[in-house]
Amino acid sequence: MIDGFDKIRMGGRALCVNRNFRNEEFEEILLSGEENLKQNYKAVTVPSSKFASVLKLTVKFNDAEETVYFKQYLYRSFFDFIKHFFRSSRAQRAFTAAIMLEKNGFRTPTIVAIGKNHSRRADKFLITLEINGTESIRKFISESLAALGKEQLKDRRCLICEFGRTVGRMHAAGICHGDLRLGNVLVKKEGGNWQFFFLDNERTKKLWHLPLRLRLKNLVQINMFRAAAINSADRMRFFKSYLKENPKLKSGRNKLAAKIVSKTFARMK
Repeated sequence: MIDGFDKIRMGGRALCVNRNFRNEEFEEILLSGEENLKQNYKAVTVPSSKFASVLKLTVKFNDAEETVYFKQYLYRSFFDFIKHFFRSSRAQRAFTAAIMLEKNGFRTPTIVAIGKNHSRRADKFLITLEINGTESIRKFISESLAALGKEQLKDRRCLICEFGRTVGRMHAAGICHGDLRLGNVLVKKEGGNWQFFFLDNERTKKLWHLPLRLRLKNLVQINMFRAAAINSADRMRFFKSYLKENPKLKSGRNKLAAKIVSKTFARMK
């Protein structure tokens, strides 16, 4: 049993539920299928990849209305269906990675539940809580500099530096995010500090020692973001902040920077 979660069974199906977000009626409908969920909760379809079905809905937990996201992981092929007899499902890997990130001091959307319903076209589903007050980090750093005042520019630079340190801490802990493109990072400012929330964690993993190729993978994914407001000074701020958390890399920083640039251009082609 995972700390903080209860495992329940209904009609031969299992559901793992966060103890802080119990609602028996909701749990029963969850296990009965996606169509019942849509009918009972007026769920709104959210754009996603062709290998997932995502719904946004409002559910009552402990007498409070909460917005949640239901993500059903669809089988990508018959071979993908067969693979799940021998390895963890994508939803299970996302669930496990999210818990690992939280234990290591990194933020992800709160998981409400994970389970499998009666759908034949889909793997397990994952329910996560909406994070209030967040925006994609892309929105903050791509806003026109001409529209920003002195304090706003200072705040933006602080955001970039803190993001660099956060990714640096992640790598120093041996963690590689599965897809660190900026669309998978939400951010908000609270108590004068920037907080980052990492999404799409099904391929995120923690290793005893993080090899250079995985560091490069994440750093290139970040560097691929292009916007008129992002300049070389911003990229250098991020890189210097990243190195502060990984001091052993400082002696070879020029070679590392060159590799990041080279691989970024190769990927963008």
